[in-house]
Amino acid sequence: MKLYQIDSFTKEIFKGNPAAVCIVEDDLQEAQMQLIAAEMNLSETAFVKQYDAHCNLRWFTPATEVPLCGHATLAAAHVLWQHGYWPKDQAIEFNTLSGSLYTRLEGDLIIMDFPANVPEINPNIYKPELEEELGVSIQDILTYPNELILILKEEDLRKLNPDPGFISRQAKNGVIVSAQSEGGNYDFVSRYFAPNLGIKEDPVTGFMHTILTPYWSQKLGKNEFSAYQASARGGEMETELKGDRVLLKGHAVDFFATEI
Repeated sequence: MKLYQIDSFTKEIFKGNPAAVCIVEDDLQEAQMQLIAAEMNLSETAFVKQYDAHCNLRWFTPATEVPLCGHATLAAAHVLWQHGYWPKDQAIEFNTLSGSLYTRLEGDLIIMDFPANVPEINPNIYKPELEEELGVSIQDILTYPNELILILKEEDLRKLNPDPGFISRQAKNGVIVSAQSEGGNYDFVSRYFAPNLGIKEDPVTGFMHTILTPYWSQKLGKNEFSAYQASARGGEMETELKGDRVLLKGHAVDFFATEI
C-alpha cells in the first residue's frame, strides 16, 4: 500500500498541517486503519479507495475516526492529482461520513466544497470560569456539536497556552478559539485544541473553518475571507461562504512517499 505524507495549507515543507494519505487497494479493517493512524501519530491519516467516478475517504486521528477533516482531504486530493491517480482536469467526489465532498484544482490551488456548519451563541456557559482558567477576556461563546468556540482578541489568542486537562472537560472533541485579525494580511485568525482526539493543538484545521466562516460572515458582513491558523507551524487558507456550503482553498506539498 502506497503511503504519502503531505503538508497541507502551505507552500513550504515543515509548515501547515502534515497528513498521511494511504492509497487503499485491498480493503482494510477499521482496526487496521486505526493502528496505522496511531503509528503515523499525525493529527489525521486519510485512507482513499478509488472507483471509476468517485473515491471513498475516511480519516483517523491517533485515537479515533472523525467524520470530517479538511487538511487530510486537501492532502488526499493533492496526492491523487499530483501522483497520477486522477486526471488534473477532473474534479474529485469523495464519499465520506459527512456525505459527498467535492474538490477541484485551479492551477496549484485546491478548492474544497464542504457543508457550512453554523455555530450557536450559548449564553448558558459560565464565562467567568473560562476567563479565569484561560487568563483571557472572552467576547463570545458559541457551541457546535462536540465543539466549544471562544471569540477572543488576537493578542490573547496568540499567547494562549491552555491546560489540556481543562480543555478536555469543555467539549467532546475540542476547543476552537478565534479572533478578528488586527493586521492587514488576514480577516481572522484561529487555533484548535483537541486533546480528546489525541491532538494537543492541531496545526491547521479545515473543518474548524466550516464553522468559523459562517460566524465571521455574519460579524463582518462579507462572504470571502483570508484566514490564518496561528499554531507553531502556522497555515493559511482562503474561505468563502456560498449559501449552505463553505469553500476552503489552499495549497499542499509533498514531504515523503513510501510503502507499507
